[in-house]
Amino acid sequence: KPQQCLTLTCVVRQAVAVDIQLVNPLDDVVVFEVALNGEGLLGEAEFVLAPKETATYELVFSPLLPARMKGSAVFFNDIVGEFWYDLELIAEQATPEEIEPLECELGRTVQVQVKIDNPTGHEVSLKHRSTNKINFKVMQQKVVLPPLESTNVVIEYSPSSLGVQEESQVVFEHPSVGQWIYKLQGLGLPPIEARKVTVVAQVSRAVSSTITFKNPFLETIHAFIVLESRGEKNVFQLLNRKAKIQIGPLATMQIPFTFTPPSMTQHSAELAISVLKPSLTWTYQITGVAEAPADSTLHSFTVQARESLQTYYLLNLAGLDAGPPGRLGDQLSCHLDVPQQHQAIVSKCFEISIENSPEPDQRPKENSQVSLKVNFAPLRPFVAMCNLVITRASGGRWRFDVKLEATEPEVDDVISMQSPLNKPASVAFRLSNHTSVYAEFDAFFDAESAYEFTVQPTSGVLEPAGTSGTTFVITYKPTEYGKPVQGKLIIQTEDVYWSYLVRGTHPKYSAPVVDKPKVATRLDKQVQQEMQRNSHARKKKNFIRDNMSGGASAALRDD
Repeated sequence: KPQQCLTLTCVVRQAVAVDIQLVNPLDDVVVFEVALNGEGLLGEAEFVLAPKETATYELVFSPLLPARMKGSAVFFNDIVGEFWYDLELIAEQATPEEIEPLECELGRTVQVQVKIDNPTGHEVSLKHRSTNKINFKVMQQKVVLPPLESTNVVIEYSPSSLGVQEESQVVFEHPSVGQWIYKLQGLGLPPIEARKVTVVAQVSRAVSSTITFKNPFLETIHAFIVLESRGEKNVFQLLNRKAKIQIGPLATMQIPFTFTPPSMTQHSAELAISVLKPSLTWTYQITGVAEAPADSTLHSFTVQARESLQTYYLLNLAGLDAGPPGRLGDQLSCHLDVPQQHQAIVSKCFEISIENSPEPDQRPKENSQVSLKVNFAPLRPFVAMCNLVITRASGGRWRFDVKLEATEPEVDDVISMQSPLNKPASVAFRLSNHTSVYAEFDAFFDAESAYEFTVQPTSGVLEPAGTSGTTFVITYKPTEYGKPVQGKLIIQTEDVYWSYLVRGTHPKYSAPVVDKPKVATRLDKQVQQEMQRNSHARKKKNFIRDNMSGGASAALRDD
């Protein structure tokens, strides 16, 4: 029979706790084993009571999915026995979270972020839906929640009516985690702020561009388009001569126009798109930037890495009419466009500004010239093709191709190593960073190095300047005889470059020289003579030779 029936009611992804009182009637310590049955129940697996102690066990109910179910909490001890509690578990759906009302001009969008927590220990991919997809949409196609972490989700509002409150419920859901519901409201406002458009063209050359306009309404509109130039005529022109156009519900219209700058000055115009019902006007501020004709010259700045180049450089700005040369810096500004892969290193080692040289003979001689102060101090080799843009405040822009090249520096040291065939020899040295910060490094021998050389470690973190430095070990293991080999060791960080020439040779062979032999290798003269006598005595008689000699003597006697 259960001790009691308890009812626990909780909203999903929240928690409610209940205290269960237990008594130990014994004079000894009692350990209860706890068995919890039911989704969302949390508590200790064991509960310890001192002798004669009365204490409360905290049972937590934290459901993820809305449901109504039965559960139980059982406390068991071999001596005291078993106590159980029936549980009525009620998990209620969370009420939608209301987001602060949004306001936005017609034709524009506004965004809001919502934070979603993952209460589980595994990754969750949420599906999402909106009850009003026209006005409210989730920007992320896929919403993934890392384990026990949170994710920010962006919801975008684009109004389709003027002065009418628009509503939506955006739902994020997963079968095992449940739902997150957000209630959003938005209000469309009349367009006020003009949009800014920039177009660039070379002097006396026409360039076409387009302005994209979207009908924000759910019904067709008839729009009037007017383009007004400020300054010279025919600098800006609409390609579509129709002043009135029809745009369907939520449809997009391209409005093409041309820009033909007659001079190196700034040009501007205003494009207005108006509708009568309701009475609204959208405006676009168009800024036309005139550029000088392309300069085919490649302007190069070259210096050896870990050296510096400080110089003044003259450029010719075609079409510049800025008065005395000494006042150019007041009207001109320069900016270097660098490829993304070189931005970090160029920003640390290259500076360029408009400034006259202190030497009179190095200053501009003509009104069309400008003087640039260049400071180039790279710490590692690289080559970057950049774009130098010079802009005049009153209008006009010049572009120049610039090549920045830092060549390889002289090697920092020459390391000589000797080792016998198939036996490794090692040399260790320490190196610290150029600055007082830690830096990640790569260490390797270049492609032309002999394969007998290796280095450890090949990557890691270089200790800052002022410390003992990071230890590098070069190993040389020759595998064949031949001429001396060499390799180039390169250690580089994001900012700095070091190189070492490593030479490997075999130890020079020297034949051993002994002053006095340790073992006697020559016979004594008496021994030699005795051996000769014994050899003659043991010498066998050659009967064939004797017979041949005897036969010849007998023949002579018979004659």
